[in-house]
Amino acid sequence: MYLFPTWEKVHRSFGGTTVTNLNTLVASAPRSMNIIESIYKAHSTLDVHRKCAVSISGGSDSDIVMDLFELVKPDTCELRYVFFDTGLEFSATKRHLDELEQKYGVAIERRKPRKTIPVVCREYGIPFISKDVSDMLHRLQAHGFDWNDLPEEATTEKYGRCKSALDWYFNRRPFSASGKSKHCISRFKLLREFITGNEPGFTVSEKCCHYAKKQTSADFNKEYRPDLIVTGMRCAEGGRRAGIIKNCFTPRTGYQPDNYRPIWYWTDADKAMYKEWRGIRYSDCYEIYGLKRTGCVGCPCNSKAEQELALVEPFEPLVVKAARNVFGASYEYKRRYVEFKSNMPNPPRHS
Repeated sequence: MYLFPTWEKVHRSFGGTTVTNLNTLVASAPRSMNIIESIYKAHSTLDVHRKCAVSISGGSDSDIVMDLFELVKPDTCELRYVFFDTGLEFSATKRHLDELEQKYGVAIERRKPRKTIPVVCREYGIPFISKDVSDMLHRLQAHGFDWNDLPEEATTEKYGRCKSALDWYFNRRPFSASGKSKHCISRFKLLREFITGNEPGFTVSEKCCHYAKKQTSADFNKEYRPDLIVTGMRCAEGGRRAGIIKNCFTPRTGYQPDNYRPIWYWTDADKAMYKEWRGIRYSDCYEIYGLKRTGCVGCPCNSKAEQELALVEPFEPLVVKAARNVFGASYEYKRRYVEFKSNMPNPPRHS
């Protein structure tokens, strides 16, 4: 039988300021250690900061973060909620922001990007499969790479400063003991073979994320100067960031403020328990459309992008049409790649 820690043990572990109603709150919380620890950790973290910027995406993770913070926030910390509009958003997400403001009696600041996703994709290129793949292909395209070139002939003397992309394409990076590497094209079955005979007919790039999200966030932080930045990232999501970040808190470095991820360790089961306990209603994207996540609308880095757009189309045909106009070339190229793989079940070894 699992024994949950007493108030005194948890309080000592997290060093939070004693608040009389935390005991009562935890007593009614779901029997999840992740949830109980997050309640104390969230309060103690906010208690030692004064200006907190909380990123609200309108997705399920940020819904839980907002509810948690409104539940435990001390009077000494200013919370500033902010939504970074990429220029390609579901109407359901925008409606949900209004619902959150009304429910909690707070303001969520809407920030527009310098360049929207459609503009960035038109100027720099479209993502394909993942951010890493898009970055490598973009570098190779920028240096006029010949997709049929031989490994021994593809040198930096010939193509200039794109060694990392060349090493990725020709699998020159070190492999792990298992014989695999997530930093080589071989991570994606037959991708190099496919590109060799089917070079992309469009410019590939991952820069939409930089200009439409990261740059907008950096501009906001430079203006507001928070001492704590909060996001709803979870380790369970995987992806590039989860491989770099190791825990729920990153202390400040230089002029960068502390970064806190209050539900970093939460599982899907933790989220479901918390949602039921607190009576949270997610946006229509989840509750009506049937989506499991709400990242960037139609992003080709989402392996289920086209299936999810099909789910949304009866409700929001205009935004689905816009996403297909922006990312259509990548979708079509991905379909050709999938067909290519299905017709070649036994891949040859890379040289």
